[in-house]
Amino acid sequence: MVQVFTEEGVDLTKVVVGHAGDSNDLDYLGGLADAGCPLGMDRFGLDIYNPTAARVATIAALAERGYADRMVLAHDASCYIDYFPGAAQAAVAQIAPNWHYRHISQDVLPMLLEAGVTEAQLDQMLVDNPRRYFER
Repeated sequence: MVQVFTEEGVDLTKVVVGHAGDSNDLDYLGGLADAGCPLGMDRFGLDIYNPTAARVATIAALAERGYADRMVLAHDASCYIDYFPGAAQAAVAQIAPNWHYRHISQDVLPMLLEAGVTEAQLDQMLVDNPRRYFER
């Protein structure tokens, strides 16, 4: 993807790689960030794809390597999702109990701080990076 976009002259700083939080491959993620792509470290709460603790460890490692200025955090939670009709909605709550709007603020941010991510780095990922993206 990055190669094709680069060949076509796409501004990679405008290509947020969503669901990057599903990967724990630091070299792969670092390569995307080095190419200029912001990393969408999202889908917190969908532990069936990647457990929260692993997502936190990956973000902390990337922040330690200097990538806090190229990550944004998100949960991808929704109040209703139509591909889980009717009774399946209750199953979703059992399968992904942390897939809700409070998970990042209540659980993930304290875990990131405990893992060594600084308040300044959290501000970058939650405020500065999204602002920079939308102001360009």
